[in-house]
Amino acid sequence: MQFYLLGPLEARIAGQSIALGGINQRATLGLLLLNANQVVPTSQVIDALWGMHAPATSRKMVQNAASSLRRIIAEHGGSEQDTELLTRSPGYLLTVPRDAVDLYIFQRLSKEGRAALAAGAWASAARSLREALALWRGPALCDLAETGINWPELSALESARGAVAEDLYEAELCLGRHHDLVSALEPLVEAAPDRERLCGLLMLALYRCGRQREALTVYQRTRKVLRTEFGLEPGRDLQELEHKILNHDTSLVFDRSAAVTASGRRSSDPASPTAVREPAPAPESSAPPEPAVPYPMPAAAPAARPAAAAVDSPSALLSGPYRTERKWVSVLTARALLTSVDDPEQIDGALKAMTAAVMEEGERFGGVLQGRMGAQWWVLFGAPHTRENDPERATRAALALQDRFRQRGPGQPPAVSLRVAVATGEVMMTYGAPGDTRPSDVIGGVLDTCQRLLEEVPAGGVRVCEHTSRVTRDAFEYAGADEPVAERATPPGTQLSDGFRLSPFIGREAELETLCRLLRTIRSRRRPHLVTLLGEPGIGKSRLVHELAQYDAGLPESARWLVGRVSPFGCETPLGALSEMVRGLLGITDSDSAAATERTLADAVDRLTASPDERAVMLRRLRPLLGLEEDDPAPAGCSPEAKAESFAVWCKFLEEIAAEQPLVAVLEDLHLADDILLDFVGYLTDHVGAVPILVIATARPELLRERPHWGGGKRNATTLTLAPLTREESGLLLNELATRYRERERLPSPPPGSRCADPDGFGAALISQMGGNPLFAWEFIRMYHDCGRSGAPVVPAGPEHGHPPLPQSVYAVIAARLDRLAPEDKEVLYDAAVFGNKVWVDAVAALNKRAPGDVAASLRRLEHLELLRRIRDKSVPDGVAYVFRHELVLEVAYSHLPRAVRAAKHLRAAAWLESLPTHRADLLAVHYELAASASEDGSADNGRLSGHRARRIRRPAHPPLAMPV
Repeated sequence: MQFYLLGPLEARIAGQSIALGGINQRATLGLLLLNANQVVPTSQVIDALWGMHAPATSRKMVQNAASSLRRIIAEHGGSEQDTELLTRSPGYLLTVPRDAVDLYIFQRLSKEGRAALAAGAWASAARSLREALALWRGPALCDLAETGINWPELSALESARGAVAEDLYEAELCLGRHHDLVSALEPLVEAAPDRERLCGLLMLALYRCGRQREALTVYQRTRKVLRTEFGLEPGRDLQELEHKILNHDTSLVFDRSAAVTASGRRSSDPASPTAVREPAPAPESSAPPEPAVPYPMPAAAPAARPAAAAVDSPSALLSGPYRTERKWVSVLTARALLTSVDDPEQIDGALKAMTAAVMEEGERFGGVLQGRMGAQWWVLFGAPHTRENDPERATRAALALQDRFRQRGPGQPPAVSLRVAVATGEVMMTYGAPGDTRPSDVIGGVLDTCQRLLEEVPAGGVRVCEHTSRVTRDAFEYAGADEPVAERATPPGTQLSDGFRLSPFIGREAELETLCRLLRTIRSRRRPHLVTLLGEPGIGKSRLVHELAQYDAGLPESARWLVGRVSPFGCETPLGALSEMVRGLLGITDSDSAAATERTLADAVDRLTASPDERAVMLRRLRPLLGLEEDDPAPAGCSPEAKAESFAVWCKFLEEIAAEQPLVAVLEDLHLADDILLDFVGYLTDHVGAVPILVIATARPELLRERPHWGGGKRNATTLTLAPLTREESGLLLNELATRYRERERLPSPPPGSRCADPDGFGAALISQMGGNPLFAWEFIRMYHDCGRSGAPVVPAGPEHGHPPLPQSVYAVIAARLDRLAPEDKEVLYDAAVFGNKVWVDAVAALNKRAPGDVAASLRRLEHLELLRRIRDKSVPDGVAYVFRHELVLEVAYSHLPRAVRAAKHLRAAAWLESLPTHRADLLAVHYELAASASEDGSADNGRLSGHRARRIRRPAHPPLAMPV
């Protein structure tokens, strides 16, 4: 595990960023890393986080933060890498290898560079110092500083960074790189004219460039600042340097055999306080000069961005540290107005507190604070990973922010008026490094849309764009077309969606019979059973559970059904789903007071147990689940004894309920659950007594990534994986859905010639698009008919018109799945999409310059994840090729590549095909044609060339790829 302090706080393992939690956890980790391998008192942590405004529960909050950090480190194998967070009186001790923290690597490289500088090894010194400065990605812990944290250690680090930069410039001067240094030093001296060493370095660089007058002007400006602001004259070294410039001292002229320092003294001058030795001849000193590194270092990326139109130079686009993608995101923009504050220091403090609030609410719902300007903030949802519900997450964060600032309490800034807008659309996102969680650049019209929308928002209001409004109406109450006012009283999913109601139950009869048989078995044999339903989003897991409930309702004695949903927003307790089930058992609603909840719980416990001791223990372990105590019911890091007691009590409680009536407990989206809930589900069916309990968990295949042996070896466990519907089942579903939707909406029959006109033709055209997923079928049906109802032309029939646009919900599901891939596998999938539906190892290896063995391993992993399918093909080497299991995966992967990158990759693919002893002209033409169409407007030279070559060979009929609508 690697930790990064020189910029935003990050922890990475194998290049992947690790989620560190909220502000308190991140600040605690940052402070412990600054003081790594030494005990930090709890009082020091409290003072660093809150200063004089520490809340009464601050010690408990620090304990919770430490427990969560300890769990994160343990989950990622911290102890195996000598990284461990220990409790040591009077506080905490974070043990971590020094080479695992960029700060300590910076200090080591700085020390090595200064030693080389003192020894006269200029090139070695410059190399070490440059590597040290390259570790900086922005001001140290800048994400924490943005929230108002201002620790003395951060100022000290910035000073150390500046001193190392000055050492580097001195080494660069000794190597004769004065021309490169002038442009780097001028803005720094302009910003800090009182730094005499910087001033001397710039004076010497200017003099060696033949700019004597400008060098003297720099001296006079620095002298004026020192005299005016501090009443001081420049130091002796700077005065002597000015004197030598005035007298054209020959010692200032650069000579490889006799380098001079910034003070203008030769290394042989024993009076020089910074005397240096003449550099010994070495091969490295004759190397071509390297560019000087400017200070401060850029926060995101070290060099200029490659031009988007440079298609004729693929290497400029396909190499370097940048990663650029086209993606759909939701953008939250908030602007504050402080109406009763005039003092700038008060405004500064208020805005820092609000920045912390915006960051906290954004992170709570999965967003990333992208930037702030004055009293306006931008939060991205969909960076770095797309989620299916990014518009809903952004809207929830917007409403939470308004609620937070309406309830003004102690510590809240006075008289805050907040306006919030949310918009969803496509952007270009660029990352400076593979593991970055925050893009360095975001470009797209959705930002302007969000800004325009913000201008129309009244004080205290929230507005969303048309698209965000359309996809979130199931989750929120809307006062107008674009004004969400509150979350719906009924949580999403408890009522059937339109697609759920209209879709016929097709293709899952065997799985339903298995569940019905298990339900009958737990009744007759009175024994528990765990069923896990696995499948991709929209494949029909919840529908299958619904059908089982309908079957159970028709039995003479129906079971008691409980449903708990694991929140996808990370804003509930780890046991929120269990809490929801207990509330449902006891009939407790959110409107019940704490006193009423307490009475209901006490009555239930009295009915279930007669022993006073058991009653006391059960109450103690159930009360936190109902929010009657502040402490978590089973916090991370609690003792094994406390965890075991909680599990035993909850198990006993459900057992007693099931003894009265058969119980079916449904846990939705278990793949999102915290370890504590997963542990309890596994514990329940192993330890509950002989009572009829059927536990049904719905989850995506990611569950097996976290728990590879889930359900394996358990006596009472079954796992059902829902496969896509067959082509015949998909056709039946599409035709029935189209008919029912038209009847419900009272839509006229589609016009002749459209895909909607003929049910059979309509189904055949979309079967490959839906890929056996019922949710995709519903979204395509709704898109087609809504398009026709709105007066816009429906998508015409015939393959020559290409594919229809993708519904945004379908695009988001697929994009979220791709974003969960490892970076190397994602790159291989993108390159496979460039080649089209069929690809093989040598083709991908030629496109991304990776070893064939690595590409083959990635292709096998993508096959295991059911994104690709292996086929036998004698026309390719080794006779093994891969095709996309779902053509929408190909389209979404291809759509993520910027057009310039697509063009560069197609040209590289074409060049590789032409280098083969034999090649297919049609494949070559496809790549040249797509390279031409991907060029910005077809007017570039490379665009004309590619198009001309494609037409000379043969212009293929290659349908355009779909984009979301």
